[in-house]
Amino acid sequence: MPAEVLGHATLGALFRYWDRQRNERAMPARRDIDPIEMGPKLLPHLMLCELADRGHRIRFRLVGTFLVKRLGYDPTGQWLADLPRSDYLDFLAKMLRQTYTESAPFFAASSFRWGVKGRLDAQHLMLPLTTGGGEPSMVLIGIAYASHEVFPPQIRVLDSLARHSGGARELVDFAPPDWPESKSVKIA
Repeated sequence: MPAEVLGHATLGALFRYWDRQRNERAMPARRDIDPIEMGPKLLPHLMLCELADRGHRIRFRLVGTFLVKRLGYDPTGQWLADLPRSDYLDFLAKMLRQTYTESAPFFAASSFRWGVKGRLDAQHLMLPLTTGGGEPSMVLIGIAYASHEVFPPQIRVLDSLARHSGGARELVDFAPPDWPESKSVKIA
């Protein structure tokens, strides 16, 4: 896990919560995740995605209020295939499928660039959840955005205005209870 993620107020807190809830299992069950325990500081930055058909179909079960504002629309309850095509959503889908395949936490960074200096960076922490089986059926996602602009455009606008590119992608391989000393594996 990159140090900037563990040190990040939102993503680090989310990872520590997920790690506690898994209780030395490979991943926690969906029923182990309690929004009240997470608190109001985390919830606006979270997505909960359902993975159907072995990760090939994705449905947005919950999208936090901050993410809805950043996206410029609310995809809650919708299947990815029913939403307008987006490089950013394609990137998220690829990362969700990777999380399903690896059945492990996954970190991914991406950015939007527009004009001469316009830039919006995103850090995504993908945390698998099970609903009873051994493979993930849901993914809890924490997303943090950063920009030098006070009010960067919403992603629905950036999809047509900017160029989106994926950056760092890392699979987290760790041994309980030593999560701060976990090792990351960069994915090409």
